[in-house]
Amino acid sequence: MKNGVKTVIVIFIVVSILALAAVCKKTLNNFDYKDHLDEAVINVDDVSITLREFGYYIYDVEAFVQKQALIYDPQNPKHWWNTHFSAGVDSQFVCDYAKNVAVNTCILDEIYYKNAVGQGITLSSLEEEQALDDAKDMYDSMNPKQLEATGLDMEIIVRMKKKHLLASKYAQYVIENENMSGYADEPEKLVNWDGEYYLNEILPKHAIQTNDKVMEKITLGKITVNCDLE
Repeated sequence: MKNGVKTVIVIFIVVSILALAAVCKKTLNNFDYKDHLDEAVINVDDVSITLREFGYYIYDVEAFVQKQALIYDPQNPKHWWNTHFSAGVDSQFVCDYAKNVAVNTCILDEIYYKNAVGQGITLSSLEEEQALDDAKDMYDSMNPKQLEATGLDMEIIVRMKKKHLLASKYAQYVIENENMSGYADEPEKLVNWDGEYYLNEILPKHAIQTNDKVMEKITLGKITVNCDLE
């Protein structure tokens, strides 16, 4: 084969590879959050939590961490979200830790809510009113862009607030009725999503699945906050 022909073939192969890489990169980056709102992202036993419902936890965690970010760098709070903390095997970026908190809080709420229902634990009329007030406060704190981004509305927020409040009530039930003498931490810490009692005694009794294809494309710190800095 002549050298000229070989050169043309090599160039063609290189161009094809580069074109394919560009297409793949575009496909990987072409993730529209709103297209997946009604897709299940977390399964706890026989219950599926959609991305729309999970948006409740995303907004809650982003709002909390953003306050820290604005103290760290008022001009560009994204610097805080992209800060990496070195702590051995627990080293991670703030944005990744925030997502971890959101996911595990969601899972804990679903487990505790289910267990509360199984134990016949319910919200009192005053607690129902509290959930409605908390839901209204959260809804009123969200601007139209944040509501659109998460797909949340007042009905969903009320439902999630009631679930969270009942889950919290079950956590207190565990503290008052279970034997935690083998653990060193305070009971309130033990029943948290990263508490030893919860991780050892409660979580293993439930089947948990996450939709990694969607979850791995979600980065906290730019869904309901810092959108104007993109």
